[in-house]
Amino acid sequence: MRRASDFRSFPAAARGFTLVEMIIAIVITGILVSIVGMFGRRQIDSYIDVSNRADLADAADTALRRIARDLQAALPNSVRQDATGNFLEFVPIRDAGRYRAELGGGASDDPLDFTSGSDNSFDVFGPPVTISAGDQLVIFNLGQTGSDVHAGTSRRAATAGSNLSKVTFAPAGTQFPLASPQNRFQIVGGPVTYECAGDKVIRHWCYDFAATQPVAFGALPRHAACTAEQSATLVADVSSCNFSYTPAILQRNGLVVLRLTLTRNGESVNLLHQVDILNTP
Repeated sequence: MRRASDFRSFPAAARGFTLVEMIIAIVITGILVSIVGMFGRRQIDSYIDVSNRADLADAADTALRRIARDLQAALPNSVRQDATGNFLEFVPIRDAGRYRAELGGGASDDPLDFTSGSDNSFDVFGPPVTISAGDQLVIFNLGQTGSDVHAGTSRRAATAGSNLSKVTFAPAGTQFPLASPQNRFQIVGGPVTYECAGDKVIRHWCYDFAATQPVAFGALPRHAACTAEQSATLVADVSSCNFSYTPAILQRNGLVVLRLTLTRNGESVNLLHQVDILNTP
């Protein structure tokens, strides 16, 4: 008869791990993993740091290039800043051309007469221009008393239209104070301001012209082409920001110096960008 229980020893190959052997294996594995981690941690940290710096450098460079692109399309002598260097304002050009200054051989020639306060139109030389609702006509803006786009002395409200070979405008009872030596004119929209605001750089637009640089936004009079004042964050993670504008560096040209520092996760990048401003009206 067969026994109910057989206590014969199992072969050595068929036996499993004891609890002590399992604990020893876990401890040894943990030690090996810790050693590997000690050697690999620096590489992982270095990769994260490099990635953070690359992201910050790309964000800062993109922001500065956007500001530079806007400034290079600014109306001559329209760039200005506040005393703190936190605000930089300019007036973007939408279109431009040359006006007829003298009568030609045609009976329908329409030159711009600077001696008459009632003359409100002129022929466009060159490609036709497009004027949107709310745009302004500017001639020979010097950014000085008597010829300042912000104060309104060098600009007039222009009549909207597309592919225009003749420009009409509101004479406002007085003609433009100064004629352009090259017979140039510009069509502009409303002003734009870049602000260093704490940990971000903000772009403001769709507000109306003001004699002095605005330093508070959100409740300004809106520009005629917009339904409301607009603001948008250009870049975040800003730890330092400054604008510096010198009106005359090389004869009629100005120079804007942009300084921007971004910081994230203990990593910082500091970029400086210089923009040449063409101030020949």
